[in-house]
Amino acid sequence: MEKHSYHLASYHSPPKVQVSGLNEVIRYLTELTLDAFVEAARNVPYQQIESDLFPGIDLWVRRDDLIDPIISGNKAYKLLYNLIEAREQGKDTIVTCGGAWSNHIHATAAAGQRFGFKTVGIIRGEHPPALSAMLQDAERFGMELRFVSRSEYRRRHEPGFPESIGVDMARSWFVPEGGANQQGAKGVMLLGNVIGETCPVPFDQCWVPCGTGLTLGALAASLPASIELVGVAVLKADKSIATAAAEWGGSKVALQPPILITDGHFGGYGKTSGALEDFQNVAAQQAGLNLDHVYTAKATYSIVRTCSHNRQKDEIGDTPRVLLLHTGGLQGARGLASSKGLGLV
Repeated sequence: MEKHSYHLASYHSPPKVQVSGLNEVIRYLTELTLDAFVEAARNVPYQQIESDLFPGIDLWVRRDDLIDPIISGNKAYKLLYNLIEAREQGKDTIVTCGGAWSNHIHATAAAGQRFGFKTVGIIRGEHPPALSAMLQDAERFGMELRFVSRSEYRRRHEPGFPESIGVDMARSWFVPEGGANQQGAKGVMLLGNVIGETCPVPFDQCWVPCGTGLTLGALAASLPASIELVGVAVLKADKSIATAAAEWGGSKVALQPPILITDGHFGGYGKTSGALEDFQNVAAQQAGLNLDHVYTAKATYSIVRTCSHNRQKDEIGDTPRVLLLHTGGLQGARGLASSKGLGLV
């Protein structure tokens, strides 16, 4: 099959943004090629955080929210090989599923528009009177939304699920919820390899928020062995996250399992509190660090809490260098005012 590069056509010239010591041009993923994506991934900045908000550690943030302002964070990595495989197989439509505030649905719709795919989103629950901001975006990006009952949605992992609800899969590529397939795991392993190649200092730990376990497992399989991996469960599903991480991480996870923080979810997926919201505001004002309340704020709050606890125990040693992976999803903050409990993924 003839190879094609798909170029950006519908966005204005990127503006300058100031990010706490980083003077970055907002960049867009404009080619669906592995070489172009790897180049973009290698140029993602690492932001060193100098703030009293994080005592006792040298905190750095890998800003994968800046790899693309719309197809951002780990969503971009999980979609990469899915889109390449779909193109190579001559598929013209990407079918996936998620909730009303799904970052994955949002990123898939944007990637479809960007790289010339039609997209279909199977959305959990009945059609609401008003679409969420995320689904409004998805429709603007050209995604066809198919709403299904919650009982139907529970069958999303069964073979033939899209066909069973009437989706034509003849020229379609199915991406499971959250990008949880072999192609998605391969993309996250690419992220782990890139971190190993580009980290500006030797890190002691790498922290990442977790919703399903794929990102945690794939990173555990690909990060340098010298970096201890810590995942923060953002919902009450620590057992399923640990199981999925073990499955996606394979033998390396069995030998060097990641740490999973299970009490940092603030009551469940999409749930928040006054303390977490205050923390987000302080992080933005004092450290120039914008966080989403669903994923990255919970992981960052857990870093502060854990490090403070360790200092109270008078642990002696060099200041640990901690890397936080910013997984994007800042557009989901629009849901905070309208919903305190959102749909998974």
